[in-house]
Amino acid sequence: MAGRIRDDAIRTIRERASLVEVVSDVVALRRRGRSFVGLCPFHVEKTPSFTVSEERGFFHCFGCGEHGDVFAFVMRIESQPFPDAVRRVASRFGLPVPEDDGGGRPRGEPLVAVNAAAAAFFQAELAGEGEEAVRRFGLGYAPPNGEALVRHLRGRGFPIEDCLTAGLVLRRDRPGASGGLLDRFRDRLMFPIADPTSRIVAFGGRILPGRPVSGDPPPKYLNSPESPLFRKGHTVYGLCQARDAIRQAGRVIVVEGYLDVIALAEAGVAEVVAPLGTALTVDQLRVLRRFTERVIACFDGDTAGRRAAARSFAVFVEAGLWGQGAFLPAGDDPDSYVRANGVAALERCLAAAVPLVDAYVTDLAGPDAGAVGRRAEAAREVARILKKVRNPFEHDVLARLAAARLGVREEMLRSEGAVEPPEHVPAASGPGGPEALLVELMAADPSFVERVRAGGLIGDFQHPDWRRTAEAIAAADAADPAALVQSLPRALRDRVAARMIADDPDDRSARERAFADCVAAIRRRRETDAQRRAREEMRAAEARGDEPAARAARQQWQELTEKSRT
Repeated sequence: MAGRIRDDAIRTIRERASLVEVVSDVVALRRRGRSFVGLCPFHVEKTPSFTVSEERGFFHCFGCGEHGDVFAFVMRIESQPFPDAVRRVASRFGLPVPEDDGGGRPRGEPLVAVNAAAAAFFQAELAGEGEEAVRRFGLGYAPPNGEALVRHLRGRGFPIEDCLTAGLVLRRDRPGASGGLLDRFRDRLMFPIADPTSRIVAFGGRILPGRPVSGDPPPKYLNSPESPLFRKGHTVYGLCQARDAIRQAGRVIVVEGYLDVIALAEAGVAEVVAPLGTALTVDQLRVLRRFTERVIACFDGDTAGRRAAARSFAVFVEAGLWGQGAFLPAGDDPDSYVRANGVAALERCLAAAVPLVDAYVTDLAGPDAGAVGRRAEAAREVARILKKVRNPFEHDVLARLAAARLGVREEMLRSEGAVEPPEHVPAASGPGGPEALLVELMAADPSFVERVRAGGLIGDFQHPDWRRTAEAIAAADAADPAALVQSLPRALRDRVAARMIADDPDDRSARERAFADCVAAIRRRRETDAQRRAREEMRAAEARGDEPAARAARQQWQELTEKSRT
């Protein structure tokens, strides 16, 4: 059983890890002031609301409310428990993970380890091939002997259950020499499939051309089955290698297969990826959208290719993307086209890419202008898609283009396809005023907390939410701002996070002025309330004829009034 990671080790790892570097593995960030912003990886959005503060050590999405430190990000993105996320971050930055004695060392990420060992085995089998693409993409070869990988992994001490779960080996119908186990990949060129953080999560294998086949021909391509580490519809091939190029180019090119990716990368178009043997899925596009909103998909220029482009438009819209289509000459794929015509010709083809909405509307309209039934059905389909287009400009383009091509009234399409309002996100409830600002200042600068305590100001808060928030901040660990913000109610979390992210630690004088103003306002209110209570008591005493009580209340009211004037 794994030992418990020591608290001091967790703090050290959190302090020394770069949150921006970890987040940048899956989100394209750009600097905004002292923080960084990008599209949230946890929900679909068009305007970046996902903010990372390296100084404060936390991320916060002002759209969906996701928030946390570097460990929370890894836990959420990679579906890992907290201890594994800590070890993952520590490994990334070469930091030790001291643990209390718990009866043994953790095995870490067993599927990642067994996949890495299999990748090294396949690469060694392809030894002698020195091409850059082989090294860059980690290509390998699975030997025809159906037990070679089984024996290798067993010899390295990997549990067979891990090999089975990763999809590297199969159980035979009848037990054989290797205990009834068989390599899944045999006599194939092997393509490791990595996630954006470079972990090998699966493999694709291609049969070698020209090899004799007996019986039914095997599938040309074979992928690993899904596992706890690998979800086919959420993974794209080549993203690990293309990640930096996508950011630099501001675009991503989507092609059909592994060899297309490698051919374009060899030609100098490095911002290229591919789905895993199927059409693009919404989840794959959402992964790409974290890095860029300009996605160009390559299609065959024939009728079938244009129809495929039309079908893909709805998928792009579902992922929050508009999408473009680049159409190659009929019969060509990116691999053959770039090899025959060169990268300049390919770039001209990419430059001529058209919005997928054109292919979509053209395909919906069909060739027969008199087909009233088809046009009506097409209009209903456009209205359904319009409801998902949240960008006002794109909504307008689709409505106008569809109305013109389908011969229907634009107003009707707009009415039927009105965008559904987004889910309401509550703001901080009740009045804010000096209490709200004081809470934000306390969260942004822990030095104010003790001064608030000493002045007894929290007891003077009138709004219960802000009082509870101030109490939580006063009791929190000042060294862990991420945990502090996470502990707050969602309605208050955004305001406090915004203050912490936007606050300039060097602008001490501005914060001091704001703090003084808040304290003065709360004290004035306290004095005004005390005067009001004294006046009410004086009047009540006079009404019941209690002159001593009325005199005492009158004296108190006069003293408070005089004090407020000084």
